[in-house]
Amino acid sequence: MNYDDLSPLFTMLNETQIEVLKNGYDILLSNIKLDYQSDISVDNTILVVGENELANDFINKTKDKFNITQKPYIEQYGGIIGDFISIVEDEEIHTAQIVFFIKIELDSRILDKTTQLGIHFVNSYENIDSMAKEIENLIGDFTYENTILFDENKCQYHHRDKTANSYCSECESVCPTFAITKDDKAKELRFSNIDCIFCGKCVGICPSGAMQKANAPLIEITKAAQNYQDKIPLILSKQDIESFIDSNIDIKDSSVTPFVLPNINMLNEVYFISILQTTSTQCILYGNIESNLKDSIDFINDLYERICNKKAIYLHNEIKSYKNLEIENLPKYHYIAESNEFNREIFKERVKFLIKDNDYGNLANRASIKYTDLKIDSDNCTLCMSCVESCNTKALINSKDNFELLLNPSLCTACRLCVDICPESIIKMPLDGIRLNNTFFTYNTKAKDEPFKCVECGKIFASTKSIKKVQNLMFPVFKNDEIKQKSILCCGDCKVKIMFRTN
Repeated sequence: MNYDDLSPLFTMLNETQIEVLKNGYDILLSNIKLDYQSDISVDNTILVVGENELANDFINKTKDKFNITQKPYIEQYGGIIGDFISIVEDEEIHTAQIVFFIKIELDSRILDKTTQLGIHFVNSYENIDSMAKEIENLIGDFTYENTILFDENKCQYHHRDKTANSYCSECESVCPTFAITKDDKAKELRFSNIDCIFCGKCVGICPSGAMQKANAPLIEITKAAQNYQDKIPLILSKQDIESFIDSNIDIKDSSVTPFVLPNINMLNEVYFISILQTTSTQCILYGNIESNLKDSIDFINDLYERICNKKAIYLHNEIKSYKNLEIENLPKYHYIAESNEFNREIFKERVKFLIKDNDYGNLANRASIKYTDLKIDSDNCTLCMSCVESCNTKALINSKDNFELLLNPSLCTACRLCVDICPESIIKMPLDGIRLNNTFFTYNTKAKDEPFKCVECGKIFASTKSIKKVQNLMFPVFKNDEIKQKSILCCGDCKVKIMFRTN
């Protein structure tokens, strides 16, 4: 294994600490797949948008360097460097880069993002010569990392709904570049790994675990943490190694050992509880703490202080002396999640282990962490199961044995899709946080009904409430047709039989 990234830390550690650091890092490196890197070829085709004097001057100066197409405006564009598609008057224009010499209207969220690689705005440069040089520097063959693993089956946005509503898409909102964009019409996320700076924010904010770091998914980080049992992991980003060394923190021969990750801001409450229960010790964070990461730290510390009366996560500036730092023994739980498990499933199992049969009160939500116990009006629920069909985290399920709607609050991501999709409008979503007792982490009956049997063959095919609702609506419509009225009370097979029998 190549430890060039870690070697500057070795002078600060003893042999045992170095071995622990290497072993954990080996696990992350061994997870790198053959498709971790991709190649891209960027040719010299560019689209100049605008027909003003400055645009024409640029074309005259660079026409020998670039293959230029000029348009007075474009209606929209998309893609990545090397493969942009621009639309103007139903014409598709394919170029490697785009240069804007006119002002275009931008969404306020886009203004906060770093300009996409291969997209150039003339007013962002000192002069057209410096812009031409930047464009030229981006021509050629490049290799980049496929930084993000995306599981569309876990995503709370992907194909969830075709209306104007967007359920989640937090990853796109927090992305500081154009590495993640969304198509609200198709309800699909678009990824440009070449634009990704791996700040980690998309992984940390994802409530379901649909986003993970390609070479450091949760399962591998949990396995790596096994090397830190009876050690205090000091978790830091690879980019902060130099800063940590410059801080002159003395950890040699102490119980503290560095645990290097691609970026600490990829962590959230699920990663933290997995590390803490695997090492059975507290952990320390070094580096820049973004607001969403701070939410997760506070959330987990609140959890552990309630249950264990101990703080679990410390920031490095809270530690006065690393040399004499004692290990805080925390509950140990060996649990390796399956790759198809949602984040909330993993968190549920780990918190259940901590609370056992006790009740530790209510754990409040944070701005980026939302839990709810859905309120469902059981008297007016027809058990149509639209909410069950809309829920991809298995928080809402229907009982296979009888007509019951079951809810496990701990699995719900509070996406609101079930609230909006309910035809009876009888689901409410109070954001009350987590009740730290067993009832919050198990399935509870929210609505039930008697099964309805086909009046012809006796087969159960629906709930009594749903048939009664249709009956009340349609019997008046079919008041002069007893056969059609009866068909409402029949299963699909018998419905066809009696209609043909009549004809």
